[in-house]
Amino acid sequence: MTRKNSSCKTRTLVWKCCGRNAALFTLSLILQLVAMPVSMILSIQGQLQNMDLSNEEERNFVREQIHGLLYEGQIGMLVLAGLAVLCGIAMFRYLHVKQQTDFFHALPVSRGQLFASHVLTGVLTVVPAYVLSMALSCGVCVAYGFADIVQMDVLLLSMAVHLAGFLLVYAVTILAAICCGNTLVSLLVCGWFQFGLWAGCEAVDALIYVLYPARAYGNAGMPVWLSPFLWTMSAVNPLAADWSEKTVHYVKDCFPGMLLSLAAAAVILALAYWLNHIRKSEYTGLSLAFPKLEQPLKLYVVSTVAISCGIMIQSTVISWTVMFVSMAVTALITACVVEIVYHQDFGSLFYRWKSLLVYGVICAVVLGCMAQDITGWNSSLPERDAIVSAGISSDLEEWDYMPHEAVTEDDIIYSGTDTMYYPLYNLYDDLIGMEEENKENYIDYWDGSLLESQEALDAMYQSASIGAEAMKGDRSRLQTAPEQWGYTVTFILKNGKTFRRQYYMPSDSEELAQYGAAVRFSEEYQKAYTPAAFARANRDRVSRMMVMNYGDVARYSADEIKNPRTISDILDTLYEESQELTQEYCAEHMPVLALRVAGQEETWVQSDLTDLSMRGRDLDDLIDIPVYACETDTLELLKENITDFHTGFTMEEIAQMEITTYTEDYHEKKATLRATEPTEAKTMQKWLPYVIPQEFDVLIDPVYYHRKSDHEYVEAHVAVRMKDGAEADCYCYRNVEEMG
Repeated sequence: MTRKNSSCKTRTLVWKCCGRNAALFTLSLILQLVAMPVSMILSIQGQLQNMDLSNEEERNFVREQIHGLLYEGQIGMLVLAGLAVLCGIAMFRYLHVKQQTDFFHALPVSRGQLFASHVLTGVLTVVPAYVLSMALSCGVCVAYGFADIVQMDVLLLSMAVHLAGFLLVYAVTILAAICCGNTLVSLLVCGWFQFGLWAGCEAVDALIYVLYPARAYGNAGMPVWLSPFLWTMSAVNPLAADWSEKTVHYVKDCFPGMLLSLAAAAVILALAYWLNHIRKSEYTGLSLAFPKLEQPLKLYVVSTVAISCGIMIQSTVISWTVMFVSMAVTALITACVVEIVYHQDFGSLFYRWKSLLVYGVICAVVLGCMAQDITGWNSSLPERDAIVSAGISSDLEEWDYMPHEAVTEDDIIYSGTDTMYYPLYNLYDDLIGMEEENKENYIDYWDGSLLESQEALDAMYQSASIGAEAMKGDRSRLQTAPEQWGYTVTFILKNGKTFRRQYYMPSDSEELAQYGAAVRFSEEYQKAYTPAAFARANRDRVSRMMVMNYGDVARYSADEIKNPRTISDILDTLYEESQELTQEYCAEHMPVLALRVAGQEETWVQSDLTDLSMRGRDLDDLIDIPVYACETDTLELLKENITDFHTGFTMEEIAQMEITTYTEDYHEKKATLRATEPTEAKTMQKWLPYVIPQEFDVLIDPVYYHRKSDHEYVEAHVAVRMKDGAEADCYCYRNVEEMG
């Protein structure tokens, strides 16, 4: 009987609460009708005006747009999140008015019933209107002839994801409303609960990156799970997939996130229920209904705002001194503002100043220790004898050791000058321990791609030593100084753990370039990691070989070899001869041919196979290998299997060359050489051995990069015009004065 009466009371309370909030029901219905069916109509009408639905490709494009509006529904999700905040504050606003609090608490009902009735009313305000708007949106799709897009299983999953996100934001808003005794403050605290933890972690992450530039980052996404609102908005992203995808795709990508949202909402609601139960009525009207929260919340807000402001200042002026001063000033101002909000009195600016002073001293000591790097984290290295394998990755190819089959830097690590823009995205790695120093088993990306020979290890250790030494001084400008480049060092130690650091050095550090060359010309690298070695190791996946000389590149053409046995013989011969290449030879000579080895893909188009500037394919599909004049046996095999064989440029096919050089003050100097003029033809013949098409330059593996250390990387740009009208843009690395 008691349970029945309790149930009746709850239903009555919900009914009465709904009646008092009729305006909120109306607002919710209007907003959701505008967000879903009305916006769907407007979008479809706009698409139909610009698309021809009789064209299947354009019709599929329209389908994808409608699919995204119906299932992903970012606008609808944004409206749901806004209604969640509005309903959460409105339902528990009675806790912020003394008369209403006394009235509701005087009713012969428990606080639990009051809590449940107000929570349910907020849900009823939104959910029925949402279901109706989705039903009308489906009707719009059917009316416009897109009934095939409406898939009930996907639709139900989409609605479940949206409503789970709504409940999560709603629960956080209720928690904020209960923690506060003032409506305006509850809105501020709600915003902080929605974004504060995420913002604080990101600010600390950015500060650590600035003070510890040797810290290396993995490629993780932003930790949006720290922010209920951001998590909710990102949870619907997988629903934007192609309209023809199967339901299992959505379930796999969306269902775990939906369950986590529901679980988090349940936990937060349970916490809100408990706080509502112990909340003292006499604290109504105060900024916070739980005064013990004031100090820790204040210090967290002060820390987050101060660090964020300091980081923004640092990114502008590049000065640690200014950054620390701006942090101190911002912290003081923020503390004053928070105290004004807490006490709703401008005379309380410096309330609790002693605790703030103590906290400031502690922070100053911690920041000072980090700035001075008293632990040596930036500049410490493991013992050389403890290293069993290593690798170096850099955007500057002269320093780089990147095995041919290894994934790119973007998949492993952010390196180079652009790393200053990425630190805010990687705290998640730290929280789960993936980037801890010497963390075990965090080298999966590099498995099979690290070198172990003493020659290579010595060179890479010396490169790391140069970076570690640079970290001992002022590190404030390392990432942002002009012409600075980053390189990431990975060491695997005898104990099976990993040591990773990122260092910054000027791009003209010849010593690093020499160590990089030593690694790339080491016997171990030559045997396993050059393009020739990798192509030979994967010969079973090769379907064809394209042979391109300088003239072929200019014409976007190539000779093709398809015989598997011939390809295998060429790869074997080239591999054996490539082992004899030396750094000295490659510095003085350029490749005379390019081989493009293609995988088994059936959808190749001609430009994929003949345009050497086309990149972005997996290395299993396309491998480009330079061939040098000293690899005579390989050249003989190629000559036997293609019809038009010649190496480099020949005088017989060249009509003229236009040479562009630059003076010390960067003024252009141009000269044109014509084959029909005997004197100019003689000069042209002197230039030809040192002219290489730009496409060759881009695709040559760093192991073979042609560079003279005593002059500029590119001495001249040369436009070569063939007698048949084809043109090739080329580079020349030879000293122009020597060329005449």
